[in-house]
Amino acid sequence: ENNRRKSLYSVAEAEQSLLCALDLEDWRPPEPLTYTRRASDVFAAGRMDADYFAPRVDGLLKRLSRGGQTVGDVAPARREKFKAAGDGEFDYIEISDVLSDGTVASSRMAGREAPSRATWHVHAGDVLTSTVRPIRRLSAIVTPEQDGFVCSSGFVVLQPRRIAPEVCLTYLRLPLVCELMDLHTSASLYPAISDTDLLALPFPEIGEPACAKIVDAVRTAHAARRRAHALLERAKRAVEIAIEESEAAALRFLAEPLEG
Repeated sequence: ENNRRKSLYSVAEAEQSLLCALDLEDWRPPEPLTYTRRASDVFAAGRMDADYFAPRVDGLLKRLSRGGQTVGDVAPARREKFKAAGDGEFDYIEISDVLSDGTVASSRMAGREAPSRATWHVHAGDVLTSTVRPIRRLSAIVTPEQDGFVCSSGFVVLQPRRIAPEVCLTYLRLPLVCELMDLHTSASLYPAISDTDLLALPFPEIGEPACAKIVDAVRTAHAARRRAHALLERAKRAVEIAIEESEAAALRFLAEPLEG
């Protein structure tokens, strides 16, 4: 429990560091009762919903667009297609596997049972972000142990090149950024943002000191999550030992130092 709380605290610390770096910590966006936009802007955007043209959205975009780069500039999409084979197994990541601290689980399955949405290979250091209901903040980093796994077509697989994966992850999980993504969704049953719109989102310049703090906080969070998982598995094994051997043997097992 302590490790789980530490993980969530470190994630919040990373997000707070990023908000401070972007000068958004105490930002109070304009919220006028009425506002107007030119017809040319509406036709250029190809949409007429009032939320999309709200002054708060315009103000946020201007702040995030400083530097003129986009998500696709700093983390282009990886499109390495997965081809299901009848024999063998593979590890599959779906949207429901993303956890609240930016880590992700997976499930092992036979190649012949591969779901139709099993689409992309992922590699260590990639950042996965869900295109479906992006307001839910479902993004995660692929660990070295998950290199070569396969993920759902509901993700965009990003390859951070000009920014650390931890910074990319934290940015995509910011509620304000998720709100921007949500404005680009279409459909009502499964509202999703297109890959093109996601990659075109602005990605601001972030100073090196802030990046270092974010990276440290995210890595601390993920280390705490791994330790919490290891402790849970150890507890399960101790119960098995108590049943198969004795409670004394289980207690001796629990007294052994935890690796890592």
